[in-house]
Amino acid sequence: MVNFIFNYIKDYETSKDIVQVTFSKIWRQKEKIEINSSVKSYLYQIAKNTMIDHIRKEAKSTNNIELNDEVAGEIPDFSTDEINPYLIRSAIERCLIQQKARPREIFILNKFEGLTYQEVADHLGISKRAVEDNIYKIMVFLKEELKNHPDIFN
Repeated sequence: MVNFIFNYIKDYETSKDIVQVTFSKIWRQKEKIEINSSVKSYLYQIAKNTMIDHIRKEAKSTNNIELNDEVAGEIPDFSTDEINPYLIRSAIERCLIQQKARPREIFILNKFEGLTYQEVADHLGISKRAVEDNIYKIMVFLKEELKNHPDIFN
């Protein structure tokens, strides 16, 4: 979620703070929460709203340009369940079977387990550049394999 917020805020520490506020809000409201979509969608939507609140607050306190609907419209809406994350992951896993063991392991460690390129490199005893190359090759492969996938794209 920090990386998601960072894409818009461009300040890592502020992004971490916004995610912390997001989880604080959730914790304070834990008794009242009803999640009608996936937990991931719910969390990202709360983070998005917290980020917008932060931007508005900053704009008012520093007399900067206020966040308008046009800017808010550029931020993706995670409240809809148009794409089922389970279907995406299972489609990716089916495609990964076609890959060699080492590149598949690198991809899984990075994308599914959340390790950084350097952490994957250290864990497997390879260079960071080898990790980058393998991730790039698999991403190109997945893009081609999944571009017309019926479960993901209608």
